[in-house]
Amino acid sequence: MPRRKRLAARCAFLSFLVPGAGQIYAGKRRRGIAMLLVSGGFLVFLLLQVRSMGSRGGIAARAVDTRFLLALLAADLVLLAFRLASIFDAFRLGRAPQAAAATLGVLTLFAVAPHAAVGYYAYRSYDTIEAVFAADEPTDVLQPVEIASSGADGPVTLLPVLASSGGTQVRIRNANEALPEEAGPPWKQRGRLNVLLLGADSGPGRGGLRTDTMIIATISTETRQAALFSVPRNLSQVPLPGGRDVFAQPLNGLYEWAAEHPERFVGGTNPGPTAMKQTIGQLVGLPIDYYVMVDFRGFFGLVSALGGVDVNVPEAVLDRVSPYQEDGDWIRIDLKPGKQHLDADEAFAYVRARSQSSDYSRIARQRCVIASLASRATPAKVLGSFSDLASTFRDNVSTDIPAKNLPLVAELAAGVQLDKVTSIGFVPPQFERAKDPAGYSIPDIVKIRTAVASVIAGNPATGTQAAAVSGSACA
Repeated sequence: MPRRKRLAARCAFLSFLVPGAGQIYAGKRRRGIAMLLVSGGFLVFLLLQVRSMGSRGGIAARAVDTRFLLALLAADLVLLAFRLASIFDAFRLGRAPQAAAATLGVLTLFAVAPHAAVGYYAYRSYDTIEAVFAADEPTDVLQPVEIASSGADGPVTLLPVLASSGGTQVRIRNANEALPEEAGPPWKQRGRLNVLLLGADSGPGRGGLRTDTMIIATISTETRQAALFSVPRNLSQVPLPGGRDVFAQPLNGLYEWAAEHPERFVGGTNPGPTAMKQTIGQLVGLPIDYYVMVDFRGFFGLVSALGGVDVNVPEAVLDRVSPYQEDGDWIRIDLKPGKQHLDADEAFAYVRARSQSSDYSRIARQRCVIASLASRATPAKVLGSFSDLASTFRDNVSTDIPAKNLPLVAELAAGVQLDKVTSIGFVPPQFERAKDPAGYSIPDIVKIRTAVASVIAGNPATGTQAAAVSGSACA
């Protein structure tokens, strides 16, 4: 007499939990054991992948590695197909009353759901990275070179100081010149990553694009020591690359001016970012490897997706700023000193407010908010707001960071101790040499470079007004 079949729903449920378990329960031991071995192999592979990630930096690197994302998508589809085949096979082996079909449908939905979520994350991440990040290493980076100075200011050990600082002879070469690719990107060989962060003032009612926020983020690849250097938007007569001329207008107008004079800047495919990287890099004495530019809507979207920011407001801020999007309402802000949690509207107004203070006060606030955003970008927070972050990056962020080097950048940034980040703003009168006829500040290049060199050497207090910043306390 043949053995009575088990209930199909029960067999399917067991294979839903562990592929192969339902087959064993239904009496097909060899088939079930084979499926269990395959399931065990997948589990071991997953554990090895998790172990290989190790630290937070490893997780960050894998999360933005397009090769890993494609492999994850493929593995997810294969595992889903295997699980569904196991569930349907186990159901077929059992005794199936008419009502059991509904149970099979429910199990199928529950099996598909997590794989659909993983597949969505993997594909959306891959698509966003491919759309936003560059294909190749940029070719517009000014590298440090040997120089000889005959001026009274003495020799400079970083990028060449221009003729306006003492008759220095200048030679400029491309960042990729004679650098072996197998050793990694140029900044890794140099031991320091320098990224120019640009905030684009291109909101409603504004003519053209102005870079009202200009911050250099620098990180040592060895010590993970990091610093933020703010460059005021209204600096005047900043030397252009090559040392022949200066930009007579406020610096925040250079981006658009470069688009009209692309022949003045070497390398690169977009004269605006190239001009900003080369001019600011030359000003501070650091080769700028990459730029990242975010417009008003992008900044608001990032803060909103991460649930706001926590800052320590050093002094009262009362102001009303224009909206970040068309037809938006003006945003009023009234903050008292002390620790505050700011939502996206308040954070946007906080980094824009200046009518009751100054440009120089708000650039300090901008560095503070950047540090706070970095501290809030935990893996859990990023996953929880992934869709919004992906949309914001795709629509409102531009950069020349190559997609292939993004894992290296992410791993390096994830290892920074945010409570030990040094913050300096190159504001007058400390970093001012003079004023132009219109009253704009002319930078003292030697003092700026000396401050940068001190920070890089690990002595930020020497001759500067540097301050430590973190996500929860900024002064």
